[in-house]
Amino acid sequence: MKIKFSNCFESVRKAFLALDTDYDGYITVEDILKYFGNEKNLNYTDLKKLIMDKDERGVGRLDYNDFSKWLGNTIKQCEGFYFRHDSIKNPGLDRFL
Repeated sequence: MKIKFSNCFESVRKAFLALDTDYDGYITVEDILKYFGNEKNLNYTDLKKLIMDKDERGVGRLDYNDFSKWLGNTIKQCEGFYFRHDSIKNPGLDRFL
């Protein structure tokens, strides 16, 4: 999976923004399947296990920090990450409210 991301994206930030199509601040199995929908070798069950393994909170979805840790040095990391202005929810901000 990491190789797929490195072939398609130049930075973790761009990958996250491209996959987060509902702008909720999280990447789910469904988000990954939407983006890589034409890939025949992707299995929902295997992706679900992968997401659960990388999700530190155990809720079945990855926030930017989990996603960034998972990809490690596979693709370029960005210094900081700010949610775009059209995000429906900003989990980073919600923690401080």
